[in-house]
This record gives sequence, C-alpha cells and structure tokens, in this order.
Amino acid sequence: MFRCIELHNTEKKRESAYFTVEAALLFPMVLLFIILMIFLAFYSYDRCVLEQSAYEAALFGTGSHLDSAKASYDASAEAAAQLVKDRLFAVQNVEYRVSVTSDAVTVTYSCEINMPFIAWLGEYIETLDFSLEVRREAPRIRPVRAIRGYRILNGLIPQ
Repeated sequence: MFRCIELHNTEKKRESAYFTVEAALLFPMVLLFIILMIFLAFYSYDRCVLEQSAYEAALFGTGSHLDSAKASYDASAEAAAQLVKDRLFAVQNVEYRVSVTSDAVTVTYSCEINMPFIAWLGEYIETLDFSLEVRREAPRIRPVRAIRGYRILNGLIPQ
C-alpha cells in the first residue's frame, strides 16, 4: 500500500513539471507579443500626431495676414517645431522640412521608428527600412484673387 501512494505522488510531480516547462516556453512569446502590440499602438499614435501636426503647421503658413513667402516659411517652421515637441513615443531623430511656393505650403516630417529588437533584426534582414516620412500640403490663401473672382461672378449674375 505504501508503494502505491508513492507512485501516485510521483505521477503528480511529473504532471506539474510539464506545466512548468510549457509555461517557461510560452511565457516569453506571450510577453514579446504584448510588448510589440504596445509599441504598435505607440507607432500608430505617433503617426497620427505627425500627420495632424504636418497639416496644422502647413495651415499656419497659409494665413492671409502673411505678406511674403519668407513670413509663411517662418510661421510654418515655428509651428512644425513646436507641434511635435514632447508628444512622440515610438520615433526618434525627428526632422522637418518646410517648402513654400506661390500655390501651397508643404511640411514634411522625417523620423526613425524606435521599436524593440529593430537593431537585432536589422543585422539579419538588410532591406528593412524603419524610417517614416509624413508630408502634408495646404493651399495658400490669396484674398485678392478670391475677391476679384467674386466680383467677376457677381457681374455675370443678373440682379
């Protein structure tokens, strides 16, 4: 009878050992998956912030109160620098470029995505490019042309 109880306890120990081994193999994979999902959420947030900030900075340079392209450039460049300051999590080395033409103001953000294991993965896959470029454009407001166009249309419509 003593022998039977001893065998029964040994089987329970073996069974609990299987769960320990399985957990030791499964836990790191689950943890890695959770960390990558969190960083994916950070990346999505940062991309939305960059897109919105690029368009908003472009809009700063399209105001009717700005007389010259230099004033438009300065307004957009200042806004581009301030709008993303201390708001990004998963990107690094953020740079911006502002381009002003007679028709539009374009703001472009360039940055690198800072994800876990990227440097390690880049050693094995050479074609990986973890950089992000966001470009948004806003048309420049020309109040003189809008007023002239309105007067022309107003003259064509009989009263």
